Amino acid sequence: MNTSVPVGPIVTLTLNPALDVGAGVDVVVASHKLRCDAPTAEPGGGGFNVSRVCQRLGHGTVAVAALGGPLGVQLESLVENEGLTLRPVAIEASTRQSVTIDERASGQQFRFVFPGPSLSAAEVDACLQATADAAEHSRCVVLSGSMPTGVDTGAIARLADAIGDTTLIVDTSGSALRDAVDAGVDLVKPSARELAGLVDRELETESDVAAAADEIVANSSVGAVLVSIGAGGAILAQRSGERTRFRAPTVKVASAVGAGDSLVAGVACGIHGGESLRDAAAFGIACGTAAVLSPGTELCRVDDVHRLHPAVTQE
Repeated sequence: MNTSVPVGPIVTLTLNPALDVGAGVDVVVASHKLRCDAPTAEPGGGGFNVSRVCQRLGHGTVAVAALGGPLGVQLESLVENEGLTLRPVAIEASTRQSVTIDERASGQQFRFVFPGPSLSAAEVDACLQATADAAEHSRCVVLSGSMPTGVDTGAIARLADAIGDTTLIVDTSGSALRDAVDAGVDLVKPSARELAGLVDRELETESDVAAAADEIVANSSVGAVLVSIGAGGAILAQRSGERTRFRAPTVKVASAVGAGDSLVAGVACGIHGGESLRDAAAFGIACGTAAVLSPGTELCRVDDVHRLHPAVTQE
């Protein structure tokens, strides 16, 4: 990358965004008509959440997203109202919706996620091109969230080629996660459960998780694997052979929603700021830990991030 050119924004790509609708109810009872509170509506989808956190942390960001139908219009309005720079890619089908219901009696949360639209090959390519255009001078691109039907197995590899030397972080699951590994992207961020799916075996101990992360790096061209292990922190395996165990500070969990997206956003911010992957990952752990302090679907708060960051340990 030409260092004489100003560093561009962090670019996120959300291929399967959602309008997240949330409400509360006293008790969830089957077959009853449940009277909920007035609903809230927020932008949903991994890439949107990553961009929202990056903006909170003071980093420029551009959110590219596939949007269609009335829900897509509403989602576009919500994103722009938050002050995010949005590059929407119009699709024929309608954007999906998800519903979160908080049960006050138990404190439990019920999340209903509907399937997303199917994208045409032309729509997928338009999303990839919009991302590459936005990332011309960027240090970091994040592809985050589930993949809608219509996204072919070569899409992630084409994105990696299109953005050149720009760091590509992929946070997804299932076959798309395997595609990212096969494409040799710079960093994948699976959970321990998702990592188990990649290696096709149960990972019962932390040592099992670490060995599996090393195995993925050794047997593919992926640059690094950052495995989140919940409240325990994360494990980073790198192509250099270096492995780092990050331990998160112990906090009281209000809600785990958004923790993974906040973690990825922190890593992206670190890379955008010129930090090493190891230091960027430590900052990401602080962001993910800060997110669990926030209730409901709220993301991490900046004050919490900076307070927790020094307490993240590396081994």
